[in-house]
Amino acid sequence: MSSVHTTFSFYSSLIRSLATLVFARLYTPQPHPTRNLTNQTAIVTGANSGIGLAIATQLARQGATVYLACRSISRGEKAIDSIVAELSKHHGEKVRNRLHCWELDTSSLPSVRAFCSKWKTQGPGSNTKIDILIHNAGIASPPTNAPAQSPDGIDLVYVTNFLGSFLMTHLLEPCLSSDARVVLTSSTGHYSASTLLAAPISPPIKSGTETGIAAYIKNKLNLKTSAPAYVHSKAQQVLFALALQRYFDGVPGNQRTAHAFTPGFTSTPIFAKFECTWRTWLSNPLFAVLKTTEGWIGVSSEQGGMTGAWLGKKRGESNGGGFWEWGVRRTSLVDYMRVQVGEEVFWQRVRGIWNAWEKDADVVWNVGI
Repeated sequence: MSSVHTTFSFYSSLIRSLATLVFARLYTPQPHPTRNLTNQTAIVTGANSGIGLAIATQLARQGATVYLACRSISRGEKAIDSIVAELSKHHGEKVRNRLHCWELDTSSLPSVRAFCSKWKTQGPGSNTKIDILIHNAGIASPPTNAPAQSPDGIDLVYVTNFLGSFLMTHLLEPCLSSDARVVLTSSTGHYSASTLLAAPISPPIKSGTETGIAAYIKNKLNLKTSAPAYVHSKAQQVLFALALQRYFDGVPGNQRTAHAFTPGFTSTPIFAKFECTWRTWLSNPLFAVLKTTEGWIGVSSEQGGMTGAWLGKKRGESNGGGFWEWGVRRTSLVDYMRVQVGEEVFWQRVRGIWNAWEKDADVVWNVGI
């Protein structure tokens, strides 16, 4: 793809994505995919509410056995009750037998390791492979009065939104089916992660890390923001999907795919967790606007998660490694940067970033990208 064509496609995608944030409620609702997923096994992280719950419900509706990976078992069990209540009319109470809740906190790498170890030793059986792996768990910023770093000493937004998923995919790779689909819930915000491929490779952006006069004023007024770390983590998800697909495609006859998608502006419980004060308007005005207008502009969690569920159901029918929105593949920031810097430089930098991910996750994952 030429540089001119990619540039046009990139800005077209950006404009369409921004328009979707505002006008999605006016769009024709996305239809429910109808693929039969009987005997398919899915894991959905962050599935006790919002987009994760919507995706888990849609997969269960099509017959999949779904494991809800949640920080809170009690909230996960309530989520299962809600899925059963919604689907019992057509599937009967037997749908409950296909729903399971396991504890997982993606902000804690030990928790990720414990989940994956349990799957290998106490999972559904050696003959049962993971067909759908949905990495949905994430946060917009550290909870109020919570430390900005995880128990492992890593930036909380980075590890929750991305690094935990990276480690989980690595540890569960032997358990993936031959046509497994790995899907990451990214964001339209990834378009603003302009430092994603900055050379030399720098450490992950930390929550509240900014420079310049604006940063000085914010520090004086205690106006910390996690926005830079958030958009960077979402861009890392898109980059990971591309790199993971390149790794998958290195195997002859590969049918595995990796995708990232944006749910757009979705009305989810995540907004209820944050108070919108004058500090919010000064430190993160975009988030303040989203929180204020959520009830009028945001689409339902069901619509927000539709593309993610649809990608999870596609078995080798489309090329992986892309960024999707509303069922359409968009030209992502990663695609744009790839053409701008050239193939050789791009993959050289990606290898450096991948090595940093390995170091942060304390694993060795030689993928030969």
